[in-house]
Amino acid sequence: MINKKLLPLYLIGLYPAALTVGTLVSEFITIALSFFFIFEILKNKQFFFLKDPIIYFLLVIWIYLIINLLVISVDYNLSFNRSIFFFRHILIILSISYFFEKYSFNTDIVFKLWAITIIITIIDLYVQFYFGQNLLGFKSPWKLRLSGFFDQELKVAHLLIGFFLPTFAYFFQKKGKGLQVFFFLFLYLVILILTNERANIIRGILSLLLFFLFLPLLKTKIKLFITTTIIFVFCSILVFVKPVKDRFVNEILFMEVHNSFKNYVILSNYGPHYLSSIEIFKNNKIFGTGIKTFRIKCNDVSLKDYYNFDDGRLNSGCTTHPHQYYFEIISELGLIGFLLFILFFSYLIYRMITQFFITKNLVILASGSFFITQIIPLLPTGSFFTSFGSTIFFINIGLLYAYFNK
Repeated sequence: MINKKLLPLYLIGLYPAALTVGTLVSEFITIALSFFFIFEILKNKQFFFLKDPIIYFLLVIWIYLIINLLVISVDYNLSFNRSIFFFRHILIILSISYFFEKYSFNTDIVFKLWAITIIITIIDLYVQFYFGQNLLGFKSPWKLRLSGFFDQELKVAHLLIGFFLPTFAYFFQKKGKGLQVFFFLFLYLVILILTNERANIIRGILSLLLFFLFLPLLKTKIKLFITTTIIFVFCSILVFVKPVKDRFVNEILFMEVHNSFKNYVILSNYGPHYLSSIEIFKNNKIFGTGIKTFRIKCNDVSLKDYYNFDDGRLNSGCTTHPHQYYFEIISELGLIGFLLFILFFSYLIYRMITQFFITKNLVILASGSFFITQIIPLLPTGSFFTSFGSTIFFINIGLLYAYFNK
């Protein structure tokens, strides 16, 4: 029997499952969770968040998004939802922090539900890898990659890296160094690599390395053994599993980059999108063109200065978004928006580092590792403002904020 008072914790615990079903379901959870939070703070007159710089930063960003929508955006209708409803991410952060504090002895509920969803997802991905279809009969739209419960969408690795490490950290800190915990880690690492989502695999491995590098509960020799094992597992799969080798090695070797990192970026699948965002920024340096307007303005730029093929080919720089957070923000929100986000990211990293060394809390280390690897420059991403990616992003910030305030 579910305790009705703990319903907000169950809602938070259902986030990864809801994101798997569809963003409409996750948005419903956000609305319900926000309703409970607002009701609680109005009833109890607890306005703790009015004193925290993290919330100040986000409120300033939200206000700027609204001003940008009303004054700057080249397409009001496209920009409206993601500008106005950016406020929901602030509510996610505050709700997680509030209910983690109020029901601090019951937070097991959240992480147990996350663990169940992650375990089922991992099992399902192994089934799809070995049998060509998952437990529901879904086949990946791209044979080199796994989709799992997401069917035709290739984003399951993003879900895994967003929820696995905080869950692992919570139970590791609570239950200690049990063999089953490391077995769970091994299963996660292997299937993460087998999803063949290059950017998310890199982020996932880097976040694991960061986590174990700064993990205070292990001796240096054990840390070295774990980090070496992570690298060894990745390299072994890279060598012996052909789809992974094709993605990470052969695709890159076939590119005529002439040992130039710049050429690799320009000639990659996302290079034209990055360059298009730079060209858009050059013409709209201060305020950008408005959220979600890259898909319109990319038609107005030319990439002939970057791509001059003899046979007349020209890489198209047009798509729904630039596939990199920084390029998306700077082209759509200009220097002002870019600086606001950089200041927010920098302050959050500062708080994360100082709070971790004070508290030694592993959830801070885990969500902090996820956060840092999400904001690595140049590495491809989804859109910063889409429901799926931003929900995972701000849930982890919500965890950081919750444990900052403990």
